[in-house]
Amino acid sequence: MNPSAIEGHLTLVLIQWMIIIAAAWVFGRLGKKFGQPLAVGEIAAGILLGPSALGLIWPADWPVLFPKETQTSMQLLGKLGLIFLLFQVGMEFDYSHVRSRSRTITIVSIMGMVMPFLCGLAIGPWLHSTFAPDIPQFGFLLFICIALSISALPIMGRILLEMRLERTAIGAIAISTAAIDDVIGWVLLGVATALVTSHFQIWHLLGQIALIVVFFGLLQRVVGPWLRTFWKNHVRDAHEKGMPNSFLALLLVCLFASCLITHYLGIFVIFGAFLFGVCLHQEPGIVKAWRDRFSDVVLVAFVPVFFTNTGLNTHIGSLQTPEAWLACALVLVAAVAGKLGGCFVGAKVTGQPTREAASIAVLMNTRALMALIAINVGLDLKLLTPALFTMLVIMALLTTAMTGPLLRRWLPKDLRKLVPD
Repeated sequence: MNPSAIEGHLTLVLIQWMIIIAAAWVFGRLGKKFGQPLAVGEIAAGILLGPSALGLIWPADWPVLFPKETQTSMQLLGKLGLIFLLFQVGMEFDYSHVRSRSRTITIVSIMGMVMPFLCGLAIGPWLHSTFAPDIPQFGFLLFICIALSISALPIMGRILLEMRLERTAIGAIAISTAAIDDVIGWVLLGVATALVTSHFQIWHLLGQIALIVVFFGLLQRVVGPWLRTFWKNHVRDAHEKGMPNSFLALLLVCLFASCLITHYLGIFVIFGAFLFGVCLHQEPGIVKAWRDRFSDVVLVAFVPVFFTNTGLNTHIGSLQTPEAWLACALVLVAAVAGKLGGCFVGAKVTGQPTREAASIAVLMNTRALMALIAINVGLDLKLLTPALFTMLVIMALLTTAMTGPLLRRWLPKDLRKLVPD
């Protein structure tokens, strides 16, 4: 590509990026005025910029705003944002509450995985035969179950912070349970990825899983402790000056190396970022320094690109038949019944009062970002058709949109005082 063509391409990318950042910011604040978390408005902005809304108003000139020749560049920006975000999500895990509330957390996390899986197995065969008969059934069913089971840990954390519930018992239980369920969900998503990339060869699959486990063990036992020790011994003034450039360079090299390793192990690079983040979560100084320096840039400039790319792939118009809309409603009911219902039962059987159990359950029902990542992985793996992709995106958006209103309604009275109007 000659310099003139590069300049023209860059101009289009910058225009699109500018539109995406502005739309995400406006709709995020607009959603907040209606009692929704910022993330709901940001996701809605992505869908509204796609063919489901703007494309209906401006169909003839649609490629002018988001032309096909820039799709790869925008997807690259979104993927880079996911790498940095998933690295931060891995670091943000806090297991300090697990021991004191281990029984409730364990039962709720089990029910939060088992019940959605059962619901997925109940509706999966019909969805497969009706909308995706050419896709291998086992991989399809596994992926549908995973999509219904995942919770959105970063979005949940954001909601708890916005509602000032991060230090409450309900917040601690929900965050810890979501952490466990998301780790299980990512492992299962890695299995689904390995199933596809190995062409369903069991020995190849087992070899991939074994290598992934070995790699995670090396991160936890060798790389993580070494980086944390290096930080403590050589970055003594980090609290005053933030993360030094020398340590940042080392961190980025290790992060990208982890991404490349998981890529060559046959799963997506975002898993490498997530696993590398987990191995650093025990050092709060690194977490804080990274958050102070990069968190806002990632959330404002990069993550909305991923949401918009999801919106551009979401064709609500592809649900053209009553049968398709029935399937969409069925997916939503299965998702809510499995996750919200399963977690409510799990909290109740461990002795939690009704309002506390309901609040934990509705937080666990939040899917948003993590489900959208999983759904996009499924699309990349060709485990979803466009219609099924749209159904799952609608499910992820609606289960997140219901979190704020239901949580305000079901919170115990003493905790409602903490929630800002």
